[in-house]
Amino acid sequence: MSFRTEEALIALRQISRATASDSRKLAKESGLAVSQLLTLQEISRAGAISPSRLAEQVSLSRGTMTIMLRKLEALGMISRAADQHDKRSYFVTLSKKGSAALAGAPTLLHEVFSSRFARLENWEQAQIISALERVAMMLEADAIEAAPILDASEELGSLPPINI
Repeated sequence: MSFRTEEALIALRQISRATASDSRKLAKESGLAVSQLLTLQEISRAGAISPSRLAEQVSLSRGTMTIMLRKLEALGMISRAADQHDKRSYFVTLSKKGSAALAGAPTLLHEVFSSRFARLENWEQAQIISALERVAMMLEADAIEAAPILDASEELGSLPPINI
């Protein structure tokens, strides 16, 4: 294995470990997965939002969002309210417990990345994106569906909720 190959693999491993560490930290401090916290953040921003719109905003499938909303509702983090115009539809809102979880949650790794990435010049952002897309292709991961978040909780297995 060449020195350059080793350097590239070390960098990939560091990224993977940072992502896993961030997911574990969030789970330990809030009892939530990254995608659950992002869902709560989006509900908080919207005030009340339909599950399909929420899935779209958080870049998750409707099926995944349905399962997540059931879990968040069981944890008392969200509430459902019927749509007054269409009784078959409903909106989700944040509960007091959900608001408390948001207030106590740590800054997420992807938020740190986003902030630092935004400060780069456009040409440097394009260069990094191109390199990352090529790495994904080399790992045959370019066809894997992924949301624009750094979340290793799926890889870590089911994280038990922590009572808040």
